[in-house]
Order: sequence, then structure tokens, then C-alpha cells
Amino acid sequence: MEVGISTASFYPDALTEDAIPFIDELGVKKAEIFLETYSEYNEDFCLMVKDKLDQCGIRAYSVHALSTQFEAQLFSLTERQRRDAREILMRILKGARIMGAQAYVFHGPGVRINTRPVLDYKRIGMITSELCDIAGEYGVKFTWENVYWCWFSFPEFADRIIEHVKSDNLYFTLDIKQAIKSEKDPFDFLRHMGSRLTNVHICDFDADGNLYLPGRGSFDFDRLYRELDSLAYQGPVILEVYRNNYGHYKEMVESLNFLRKKFEDRV
Repeated sequence: MEVGISTASFYPDALTEDAIPFIDELGVKKAEIFLETYSEYNEDFCLMVKDKLDQCGIRAYSVHALSTQFEAQLFSLTERQRRDAREILMRILKGARIMGAQAYVFHGPGVRINTRPVLDYKRIGMITSELCDIAGEYGVKFTWENVYWCWFSFPEFADRIIEHVKSDNLYFTLDIKQAIKSEKDPFDFLRHMGSRLTNVHICDFDADGNLYLPGRGSFDFDRLYRELDSLAYQGPVILEVYRNNYGHYKEMVESLNFLRKKFEDRV
């Protein structure tokens, strides 16, 4: 299980492309690329990012986009809105292929916080199947991430989606901090995601739910390793924290070394 880092960990201090040298300086060779806005979804931008990654010897594992710009419209009631949103998605998927990324991290529509929406899973499953197949055409895994302000804010959502999605290109991203912000046990999400888990976002927290760099809180990373190992998980663990979780980005060196001992140095 290789330790990586998301360019989102440097947002908003560093633009997407400018975060790559910082990642190289931290000694990390696997990254998640957070594309922040429409101008970053074009081919030329992604080629530039790929060039910077290659110069630093860094591999892009996954791509994330600013979901509020278009992902909700993928499920809109009119075909015109869905078509326009799919065109944006396809631009990002093409960019993911250019950068050599294996996975697309998906949030989906938002909801009122601390509410469980009444969802038409049959319709959601039909549309999601189409999205998964589109991603597959670009050689990219479609990974639905648990997010506290979105549909996937409770663990059982994974079961319902698996039940109604016919595509074989549906996978999941586990986000530790989003599980905590949902006031749910991260391991419950992990259990429901099961063998479809293909990406993990790592952070740390304390008993009050305050977020920290890994190694500074109380999260049981040894248990996480055991649980992932029991699933024969082969993907990365990606450090993804908020900018207010650290002072200077070099503070992440200690946390990255901590994570390497937990996930990479096991026999």
C-alpha cells in the first residue's frame, strides 16, 4: 500500500500545477490531482500537468474535480443539463487518461446536512451505470466517495448503489475525514464498500472530531491497515488534509513518514 498525497492538501496556497514540486520535495511519488476549475479540464492543461509529473517522477493515481461545478447536473431532470454535465465529465476523464490516472473520484449531488434524502435508487443506478461505462471507455475507474454533505453520507448508500448499478466499473473511495464529519465510523463505510474499494483518503482526528495530520490524533491506523489487508487492498492511501490542518507544508514530512511505517514498511 503506497502512500501518496493529494494536491488538494495545498489548496488554496498553491495552484494545481504548482503543488507538484512541493509533493516532489516531500519525497512522495504518487499523487491525486485535484482539478480546481473549468480551465483545468482542458487537454493542454492536463498535458502540462503530466509533463510536470514526469519531470518529478510522480505518478498520478486519481483525479478529483470541483464537484459542485457539474456533478449534481449529471442527475438533472432534463437531458440538456445531463448532456452538458457529461461533456464536462468527459473532458476530465480525458485529462485523467492523459495524466495516467487510474481513478476518478466522484462526490455526486449534495443534500441538506444531517438529513437522509429520499432517493430514487433505480433512476440513480441507471444514470450511474452510464457514467461508470463512460469512465471505462477512458480506462478510468469510477469511484464514488463518501462525503458528509452528499448522497453518500451514510454507509448503507454503498449497498443500494451496488444493488442498482449494472456497470462493472463502479468502485469506491473511502475518505476518513468525511466519515467523521458525517458523524459515522469510517470502518462502517469500509465494510460496506468491501472489495470495490480502490482509493483511500487519509487524515487523523481526536475524540471531539477535530482533524489533524496523521500521527497527531487518535485514529487507529493499525486497524485500518489490518482491515485493508483483509480485503487484499492494492490501492494507495492518499494524504488529503485541509490547509488549516498544518502551518507549513513541510510539517507533512513527519506524517508521511508515520504513514509509511504503518502501510509501506509492513512485512
